[in-house]
Amino acid sequence: MYPPRVSVVIPTRNSEKYLKEALDSILGQTFTDFELLIVDDNSTDGTLDIIRGCEDARITVLKGPGKGLAAALNFAYREARGEFIARMDADDIADLTRLGKQVAFLDEHLDVGVCGTKFQQFMDGDAIHHHMENVRYADMLMGCYIGHPTAMLRRRLFVENNLFYDESMRFSEDYDLWTRAIQITKLANVQEVLLRYRRHNESASIAHMDAMHRLDVGVKVRMIGYLVGGLSSSDTEQVTAMLRGESISEAARMDMVVKLMASIKRTDLCSPFELASVFHQIKPLAKDDFIRLCRDIVSEIPIFVISFNHLTYLQASIAYFEKAGFKNIHIIDNASSYPPLIEYLHASPHKVHYMGINYKHTVLFDSLKFKEIVDSKYFVLTDPDVLPVEECPLDFLYVFFDVLLSHPAKNKIGFSLKLDDLPDHYELKENVLKWEGRFYEKLKNHGELTVYDAPVDTTFALYRPRAQWRTSDFFSAFRMGYPYEARHLPWYRDLSKLTDEEIYYRSLDQGSSNWNGTMSAEQLHKKYGTGVAPDANAAQASELDALAAKGSFGDTFRRRRIGELRGYFLNGRWPLLNLQTVPGESICTTLYIFGKLPLMSKITDSRHHMYRVFGVLPVWKKEKEDIE
Repeated sequence: MYPPRVSVVIPTRNSEKYLKEALDSILGQTFTDFELLIVDDNSTDGTLDIIRGCEDARITVLKGPGKGLAAALNFAYREARGEFIARMDADDIADLTRLGKQVAFLDEHLDVGVCGTKFQQFMDGDAIHHHMENVRYADMLMGCYIGHPTAMLRRRLFVENNLFYDESMRFSEDYDLWTRAIQITKLANVQEVLLRYRRHNESASIAHMDAMHRLDVGVKVRMIGYLVGGLSSSDTEQVTAMLRGESISEAARMDMVVKLMASIKRTDLCSPFELASVFHQIKPLAKDDFIRLCRDIVSEIPIFVISFNHLTYLQASIAYFEKAGFKNIHIIDNASSYPPLIEYLHASPHKVHYMGINYKHTVLFDSLKFKEIVDSKYFVLTDPDVLPVEECPLDFLYVFFDVLLSHPAKNKIGFSLKLDDLPDHYELKENVLKWEGRFYEKLKNHGELTVYDAPVDTTFALYRPRAQWRTSDFFSAFRMGYPYEARHLPWYRDLSKLTDEEIYYRSLDQGSSNWNGTMSAEQLHKKYGTGVAPDANAAQASELDALAAKGSFGDTFRRRRIGELRGYFLNGRWPLLNLQTVPGESICTTLYIFGKLPLMSKITDSRHHMYRVFGVLPVWKKEKEDIE
């Protein structure tokens, strides 16, 4: 008999209250190649009767050792036969596609040994736990970012490395295990809510919160000790106090941060800057201390400016960087042919990278020439037509670092774009305001500064190393508020009075610019899959509903759009065959029948196109470079 691909493990002990729902959610999975191991620790209620009522050959009941949850799980893991082990609690509910999607993820990411998912709690609140896709060592120093009942792991990897739960730990046994696992394998989360987590007064996270917090701090101290090759007793005491957020002198705290940064033995797991960010998130460092901490990396940071047939903008951008005192300036020229620009590049004192073709605005990421820098270093990337406003302080990069280190889930941070002084002669002014205005709705405060949770493309931004990205979403970013604003220079030109340089540029532009004078706000929404503007949706829906109400045969099958759902509707109301595009960490376009049943989906991230049948089964995967 062939072993199953997945062994699902559910521990039970007097679990009759919610067990039936949990079992039904597993036994009804669309992925069926699994065994279900229920390890019962001496239940005295109707738990076993409920299990016996499920007549399914995939179920095996194991008698637990009666020594607590960690011991029960270790016992079941040793009995498991599957390639993967999936955790599940007796009071939670799994999405019916959960196992299939996690297996698909692990099949596609062979370097990942533990895969969780996003999950939503219910009963006590309805919060969604948005755990990041790429879980870094530094993330685990801030907390447990693998939801225990969502976890799926590679059984052989754990057995061969003796990765089992510490049975002496009554709580936080999962957190301790994942922090040891991340020393030898990657941790990740499927970016979908695939489990409903039942939070109630009997949950360990509520009933034993204080004890769990003490154990969590102990786990973090051991993680830091592993990074630096061991901590003395006095260092352990001080690091413990810092992790708890206790009050110690700023000088002592800064000295310890610098000492730990210099002592890291496993920089492949956690860079010195990532470790510093942990303590900065727990309690922000004083401004002068933070600048001292960042000074070396800021002075060496590479500044990349993308160039293509625009001399005026490039000159202004380079002049600004020189004024700000930056030394490591790089110009990436996308095979320009404008003679005055070519002459300028040959005379430039800065490093010029001459590309053989026009890679457009994604050149830094698409050309392997820059891969080492992009993957391992902080860097600034900008288009040449973005220029900070006059009021912007020249030490803006320190502010960018401060915000970026305080929010590790973001990949980059850039300037907000000034909108309140666009000239009336700019023909696309209303399109710009309509498109850009929505990016300033999610306002946050960072001390006395204003920050917007909004995407950034290749407009001026500071990036963390790609190896440290927590999500594959290229646009995951913050935009700083005033005075850290910039102008997008093309918005200030008069399209009726173009210069010779602009005419030359437009004659060769291959569509990389959104604001070249040919693309409306509605076209921009279509390009990025964000739907038409709400008012247009409402008007369109009202019009089509009125037509459908007439009941004519020609109106029976109509094309329309409701939000992100577009395609054919019966009588303009009920979906028949529809496409839905959902932007996020990646862009997912799905073809549905009746608006609910997925036939085929295409998921596009920064590197791949992945096609799946029924939203689950992968049938084709192509690297973007192979396609384009």
